[in-house]
Amino acid sequence: MAPLTRKRKQISHDDEIEDTAVPDRNPDGSWSQPCFRTNSHEFKKTRTRQFGDGDGTSSVRDARHASKPVTTVSYDERATPHEAKVALVGMAEGVKRALETDVFSKSSTSQALSDIETLTLLFEFPLEVHPVLPYWNMSRPDAVDALTNDVYEQAKLALLDYRRRVSDYEQLDGSSSDITFPSWIQWEKDSTDLYELNRSIMLLSIKIVEQNVIPHMAGSVPEMRDDDVDQIAWELLDACRPRKETVTWGSVAQAILQTLSGIATLLPRGKDLEARTNFRLSLSAKMGALKYVEELQKKKQSDLMSFLLRVRCWEYRQLNVIHRASRPSRPDKARRLGYKAKQGYVIYRVRVRRGGRKRPAPKGATYGKPTNQGINQLKYQRSLKATAEERVGRRCANLRVLNSYWINQDSTYKYYEVILVDPQHKAIRIDPRINWIVNPVHKHREARGLTATGKKSRGLNKGHRYNKTRAGRRKTWLRHNTTSLWRYR
Repeated sequence: MAPLTRKRKQISHDDEIEDTAVPDRNPDGSWSQPCFRTNSHEFKKTRTRQFGDGDGTSSVRDARHASKPVTTVSYDERATPHEAKVALVGMAEGVKRALETDVFSKSSTSQALSDIETLTLLFEFPLEVHPVLPYWNMSRPDAVDALTNDVYEQAKLALLDYRRRVSDYEQLDGSSSDITFPSWIQWEKDSTDLYELNRSIMLLSIKIVEQNVIPHMAGSVPEMRDDDVDQIAWELLDACRPRKETVTWGSVAQAILQTLSGIATLLPRGKDLEARTNFRLSLSAKMGALKYVEELQKKKQSDLMSFLLRVRCWEYRQLNVIHRASRPSRPDKARRLGYKAKQGYVIYRVRVRRGGRKRPAPKGATYGKPTNQGINQLKYQRSLKATAEERVGRRCANLRVLNSYWINQDSTYKYYEVILVDPQHKAIRIDPRINWIVNPVHKHREARGLTATGKKSRGLNKGHRYNKTRAGRRKTWLRHNTTSLWRYR
């Protein structure tokens, strides 16, 4: 069975471990001098003198008349910090015993203070403490002669410099200065004047640009207010405005037009040339804002429209499925379908998921013959736009659906805007162009296939292709597949 304890393994520096002895009291009650042992385990020769001779009856006056001061002879200046600590402990105990036996036993306070001063003058630190304390055998740091401390000297110089700087700062802080705070009222007035000057310069600059574009305007002085701000702005811009003799864009364009007009008068007049010789403008020249937007909408793969559609599609995805729009995204298309920017007209935006129709098959039962048992590849007979109109019509049941149009699409949804009319609004009821929709027979037109989109799925239109479905696809089928047997034929 293994032993409960193991012997500690010997290490190489066990012989170098120093042994220290803690001071203890002698049998007679006095404190014994601690015994120190060096690395070679040899006792150092010591010569000590204690306060008293064991019985605690000696006084400080005996030490005052002694030929030699009370001291502790050094062992070795290379003593370890632990030895210095033990020496300090022994010295402190001796001082404590001297104070208890010789000083505090005095009845007179003045005599006790005198003994403490004498004890302080006669006291010296042991030499074992030299490696630990830089200042030894002295009462103040500035009383040392042999040892000097650069850190202490530098600290004193820094403290003197700090005091000098503080006094200089207090002197400067107490002196008066001629600094005055600016007048904020004057700053505000200057800011207002500068704003008015910039505004006046902007308005005059616009008028100068008009002089460059419009013929016969060069050199004219624009209308200005009779104040100093406009006068200063005009002085700054006077050198930039065109003069009467300056060639501007408007004068050049007018000269070209006059030249072409003179050439056109020399051409023969005829019916085939009448449209060109009379300077009739083309369709692009007569385009207004809505026509311009319409032409832009036709180029959906252009950089402008592709970017605009992509950004708007992202915006529509973040909104609700059905939400009201403040204005139509395509004002040209909305106006062609009957929208007016007046009270009573409302625009709603809706998105519909793309794809065909999947037949519901409860418990997998499809019924019928195999040709009619399809589930996935079914096509809804109405368009997604008709579905969008129905959903908006159910949401806004008090409004009448007028029409709708496509605005955007992505891989998942198609987006439409639906035009609705409020039949109870006074502006709608008194408008002869739209008050027909107020009649109750036009309720939920979108659900009965009466809108433009709904009529397409019914097979209603004009032309040769719609001869067979004159009354509608379902109505024609029903008529052709119904046998009518009259009683009297």
